[in-house]
Amino acid sequence: MSTDTLTGSARTMTVWAGGLFAVVSAMHLLFFVGGSLDHLPDWVPGGPLWTSLSPGDTMGQPLAWFWLSVGSFAVPTLLLGLVLAGSARQGRALPGYVTWTLAVWTVVAALMVLPSGLPVLVVASGLLVAARLRR
Repeated sequence: MSTDTLTGSARTMTVWAGGLFAVVSAMHLLFFVGGSLDHLPDWVPGGPLWTSLSPGDTMGQPLAWFWLSVGSFAVPTLLLGLVLAGSARQGRALPGYVTWTLAVWTVVAALMVLPSGLPVLVVASGLLVAARLRR
């Protein structure tokens, strides 16, 4: 068996981990995109979103809602979850650096931002680490 092949429980755990990443990211987007609809006109070129901030300025609502919704890590994390699950279904493991980087990132982020969906991503990362160690 090749080191980049997934079978059995390692495959199942990786599919679940990818699904968790995708679901948490999709929920984040749905929640924050819904709340940001009032600010969409501010996001067009030349709108308040694109004005310069000087050091020490606070972030305005249009900018904050942008970074909470479409400007957040939710879109790439959703895609990553879909890639994880899809690759696992085909029996292919992603490189180990993906597993370990996600594990560190989710733990650090979960410790910094509560309440959030990040603890669920820590569980997903734990599944990825367990799957990597079982292969």
